Amino acid sequence: MKSSFRTIVRLVTALFLVAFVIRMAASLQTAVSPAQNIQALNPSATSIFFSSGSFTVNENAGSATINVQISASPTTTTTVEYLTLPGTAVEGSDYTAASGTLTFPPNQQNAQSFTVAILNDNNFESNETVNLVLRNPAPVSSANLGTSVAVLTINDDDPAPAGTPFVFVDAYEPNDVIGQSFTTAADANKLCSISLWPRGDIDYFRFNGKAGSAYDIKTSALTAGLDTFMTVYDPQGNIVGQNDDAGVGDRRSEISITVNVDGFYYARIINNDPSDPINKTYCFEVDEVTPPTPTPTQTPMPGSDACEFNSTLETACLIGVGQTLSLSFVPVYGSSQDTDYFRLWMKPGIQYTCETFNLSAVADTNMIFLDNNGNDFIPNLGNDDKEPGDLGSKLSYFSTYTGWLHILIGPVNPPPYEESYLHTYDLRCTSTAATPTPTPTATRVYAPPPSGGTTVPTPTPFTFPTPLPTATPIDLSQFTTQQPQQPPVVQFSPLATATPAIVAQTESTIDLTVYYDINEDFVPNDNEGIQDVAVALFDSATGQLIQFGTTNDMGAIRFESISTSAPVQIVVPYLNYSQVVVSGNTNTLLRVAPQPLPAAIP
Repeated sequence: MKSSFRTIVRLVTALFLVAFVIRMAASLQTAVSPAQNIQALNPSATSIFFSSGSFTVNENAGSATINVQISASPTTTTTVEYLTLPGTAVEGSDYTAASGTLTFPPNQQNAQSFTVAILNDNNFESNETVNLVLRNPAPVSSANLGTSVAVLTINDDDPAPAGTPFVFVDAYEPNDVIGQSFTTAADANKLCSISLWPRGDIDYFRFNGKAGSAYDIKTSALTAGLDTFMTVYDPQGNIVGQNDDAGVGDRRSEISITVNVDGFYYARIINNDPSDPINKTYCFEVDEVTPPTPTPTQTPMPGSDACEFNSTLETACLIGVGQTLSLSFVPVYGSSQDTDYFRLWMKPGIQYTCETFNLSAVADTNMIFLDNNGNDFIPNLGNDDKEPGDLGSKLSYFSTYTGWLHILIGPVNPPPYEESYLHTYDLRCTSTAATPTPTPTATRVYAPPPSGGTTVPTPTPFTFPTPLPTATPIDLSQFTTQQPQQPPVVQFSPLATATPAIVAQTESTIDLTVYYDINEDFVPNDNEGIQDVAVALFDSATGQLIQFGTTNDMGAIRFESISTSAPVQIVVPYLNYSQVVVSGNTNTLLRVAPQPLPAAIP
């Protein structure tokens, strides 16, 4: 009878735990972590979601396939980013981190998938988890996220060592995930004899917090060979505190928090000591304490934009060509200043231009371009004001590679937090495909093939020189006294045949290099050439155009076989430069002095 009663109790307890885990998983899926961009919900938009909230794979399977579905056939090409975040599994020893973009073709409702590489080992351990995340659906006007968080469980396939009992080693297991947190209370008896065996074990505890109350959360009585690391989460799953050591040489963990909302708060505890944790234990407790003297805090401001959080390169907000985003400089997550990162996908041979406009009366933007890896271009590409009186920013870049262009935008004068919602602006990026410029005669550029990114200045329209007007003879006869005309005397004399004048023609070769002398050594280096600068040659006597071309990625151009009887005039309209050179071989270096550019957002 007792055996049957115990069986019923265990079954009811198991069903309660399963229902609780499902409810916690559903609530966590609706919470957005700070690492994700907040997506504006559009009820009519197409939804992209994981096919399941949980996936399972055996440790020896080699990889796990994760399916992502779309709710309806999109009318245009739709994309979503995916990435893995650490759970209980260790990146590099249990799995390989994965990230990338999934593409859903238009007019198709086919599921897409990505794989997570699983690394096998010979260690007996508990099953481990990896968190899966979807973010940044595009275009944002027609795509939303459904189930954007899922969990991949890796089942261990290694046999237990001889003599190892197949039971949990403390009374609070299973509590390896947040949904299985063991419930305690503030000022309750200390929980002791807690184990972190086997290696990689994670312990979750929770307690009910009351708004306005302060709590000390700590581990104690650690057996030598344990080193606890504790993380505390609020009811929405946001981290509110982390601690490794309570002091120098003290391997306990201790966190003090003051809570501002009612609800369950969670403590996650792991072991940082690499030694075998068998037969090693610790205690856990939560104490309610007198709240500290409150300090002024930021009042939440309205107006944070749909791209937040995007203040790091890793969380850059996606923008497409021709897309306009309405943005603000309102900080989130307690930051004192909002700096916005964006990324634009580029292909070579196209000029991309990004600009801020529709600035509010108090906004003043600063823009910087970074390359595919988030590094500065050489020279640096930055702009504060488009022109005097226009506080917007505008930059152009001629792409020579396929990859991301990162756009960094920040306030020139960071506003006080209370006024940040007044600082708004719009951002738009456009593209223009490069069109080859026809040349009257063949021009050969002698530098090596292009490589790497090159800054392209916007060319100034060039007007060819207008020939001087022909002088009109002045009739002076009206100022002289007319004399009587004498009868003409006509004599005929034979004339010798005229010999045509011979004008000497010479052939010349002209080399020109235009460079931005960033290191101020007055010598053109490999990375200093200015590409696509228009250069024209004219006959200085007649004003006739002889040849025309543009510089290559080294900033160089060569004009060969120039036949003329007069000196040649070299004209570089973009730099307002003109020079007359005599015949023969000429090598001209045209230096552009370095100018101060914004290298960072204040």
